[in-house]
Amino acid sequence: MTDPQLSQPTAGDHARAAWRPARFASVVVGEMARRIISGVLATGDVLPTEPSLCAEFGFSRTVIREALKTLEERGLVRVEQGRGTTVQPRAVWNMLDPLVIRTALELDEDMSFLDSLVTVRRVLEQEMARAAAAGLADDDLATLRECIDRMERSYDDYEQFREADQAFHAVVMGASGNEVGLTIVRTIHRHTGGTPPMIAAAGSSREALEETVADHREIYRALAAHDGAEASRLIASHIQNAWAERKRAAWTEAKHASVA
Repeated sequence: MTDPQLSQPTAGDHARAAWRPARFASVVVGEMARRIISGVLATGDVLPTEPSLCAEFGFSRTVIREALKTLEERGLVRVEQGRGTTVQPRAVWNMLDPLVIRTALELDEDMSFLDSLVTVRRVLEQEMARAAAAGLADDDLATLRECIDRMERSYDDYEQFREADQAFHAVVMGASGNEVGLTIVRTIHRHTGGTPPMIAAAGSSREALEETVADHREIYRALAAHDGAEASRLIASHIQNAWAERKRAAWTEAKHASVA
């Protein structure tokens, strides 16, 4: 006969039971988000009923409801009692939510979404550089020099180079005191690290990396001179020009690939 104590659910059992619906819901959320962001489901479309979604995905109503709640929290849909679940306009989506930004980037064939992200980053960073120029301490400037030196030592290791590059920008943004701007740019950095391979390749050539280091040295000199206007101009120009070159190279590579 089974010992009753052995058959009692443990805390771990309860945790796993609670985790399963959330894990299953993520499957539904990912697929439905993809349909919405790709335009398969357009603004104003009504999602299939809960029983239909249960049948399609093979999950319980609890899982489906959890998924719909998650989609609603991200602004992708609106759940209304008696009216169903309706796809919301793109203008109300939370475009900086990890799920939304990741899915949008995966589907960004014309790179228009990346264009928007780069524009936001440029505008924020140029203003933060202006503010930082007045407040950078000697320790901050020393850290910026070390970041540039690390970049120069990492021409053959793009991940290390990118890490030092981002550390440079993080110091500048941190010195600006703009916590909201820092959070937004960090989110953009985090989720654009996996940009399409041909875009990453366009920015990781030796020539491109050497130009990036040269740009950062110019930015550093302006910051060390506490010239906010010049630092702002240089960092905005660097971000815009680096992206333009990556995009140009990516389009060229894509054109050649389609012809081959």
